[in-house]
Amino acid sequence: MTNGTRKRTGFSRRGFLGTGAAAVAASGLCLPAYAAGRTIRIGMVMPRTGPLAFFSEHVDFVLGQVQRATGGQLSIDGRSVPFEILLRDSQSNPNRASEVAAELILDEGVDLMIAAATPETTVPVSDMCELNGVPCVTNDTPIEPYFQARGGDPETGFEWTNHFFFSGTQSAGTNLNMFGQIASNKMVGALWPNDGDGIAFAESYPPLFEKLGYGLSDPGRFDMPLSSYAAAVSQFKADGVELIYGVIPPPEFTTFWNEAAQQSFRPKLVYAGKTVQFPAALEPFGSRAEGLLTEVWWAPSYPYASTLTGQSSQELADEYEDASGRQWSMPLAYRHSLFEVIFDGLKRAQDLDDPSSIQAAFNETDMVSVVGPVNFRTGPLPNTSMTPTAGGQWVKGDKFPLRLVICDNEFAPEVPVEGEVQPLAY
Repeated sequence: MTNGTRKRTGFSRRGFLGTGAAAVAASGLCLPAYAAGRTIRIGMVMPRTGPLAFFSEHVDFVLGQVQRATGGQLSIDGRSVPFEILLRDSQSNPNRASEVAAELILDEGVDLMIAAATPETTVPVSDMCELNGVPCVTNDTPIEPYFQARGGDPETGFEWTNHFFFSGTQSAGTNLNMFGQIASNKMVGALWPNDGDGIAFAESYPPLFEKLGYGLSDPGRFDMPLSSYAAAVSQFKADGVELIYGVIPPPEFTTFWNEAAQQSFRPKLVYAGKTVQFPAALEPFGSRAEGLLTEVWWAPSYPYASTLTGQSSQELADEYEDASGRQWSMPLAYRHSLFEVIFDGLKRAQDLDDPSSIQAAFNETDMVSVVGPVNFRTGPLPNTSMTPTAGGQWVKGDKFPLRLVICDNEFAPEVPVEGEVQPLAY
């Protein structure tokens, strides 16, 4: 294991499986299509606790949906094949994510892995699967941070791991489109921490900002948790910042937004990825949450349906709200779509006892899920699929304190625009 808590045995699971397959081939026997009665084991790693826990609030609901829709059995070639899901908590820590992924692979013998929620989860889990030859599907991390943090080669990609979500081009494009809907001095303040997202943003976005005529005030990378953002706020005020472009989780944004109020820093628009996607994270701010911007990975107005339950996007959101009493948020559909994608692949795999057969089926994925089309051959990088992404602004709600209004659809033209961006009110 890469975290040093367990000694290596001198061979990976991939090497062991390869040796076993070679031995069977040498004996003249044919591998069976599936070992009758065996249960497919699916590992799942999510940040159930810690600062990224908002990303996991839908997991139990979605697992209940999966159980009701399938009864714990997949129908494959006329057979009922049982499966079980082994869920582990990354505790919002990349080292812990790597550790539990290794335990699922080496101790639990999972046949495949799924994971989601920021590079701090998807990158270490995917790396562990790549090392051990285990098929892996992830989402809910922008494609560039996912790929760059893993040292991916744009010419070859990876052998055992696939990923679907929005790209930095979509995110920056839709957010800058929304920035452009109001009058401003086009001076952007960056809140980009020393993590996978922050480093990728700092490498990719400044040239784009410059090309489009935006100025940039960047206090530099910082480690989280950060006890105070007062220095950043002071720099933003001195530089005349009117637009904020950040990627920090809810506890960090709370500190920043409170200190901005204390220093009477009043930007016209604010985007803070990892926070603004979650109405539950914004509600404590009351009216100070109204007007915050977000890219919209998915919403009830998306014109797609689930291949697992047949529900429309609106029906999925309604069921979640009725069952939980909480407002829908974007990760709901991405947790759901993980199972759509892996079940689609498992049903097409030629040999469920052969990891390479499962991986080949995943590589050939071409489907329309509740979050939109997923096709790992379309990129923009190898083994990835870019899903539709709109842009929206939170406004005062009726059923819940906040309501999301779609304000830009350049990267999701099938999603209807509902309104125009308005400057923050103070």
